Amino acid sequence: MQDALLEQARIQAAQELERLKSMVLTWKASYVDMADGDGTDDHLVWEFVQEIEEYMGPFVRRMHMTQQLDDDQVSAFWDFCYGQVKDLRSLLST
Repeated sequence: MQDALLEQARIQAAQELERLKSMVLTWKASYVDMADGDGTDDHLVWEFVQEIEEYMGPFVRRMHMTQQLDDDQVSAFWDFCYGQVKDLRSLLST
């Protein structure tokens, strides 16, 4: 019974990661919209990183500590997030 509950929690956590990725994409789009385009938008990248770490970090760590997410899932999620940071930096520099 315990194994079935943990498996259900893992399925739900994987679905939640997809929702979190969607939130990160929405945030990135809003930062792109806030950009002045005058080359002084570096602070937006910093704010984006801070938002990811402040809001996503505790949630993902908690799911990992409770074994709802494995190491590979957590690593893939952070790779996704910081890939979006790199993408935002690139978009704002052009």
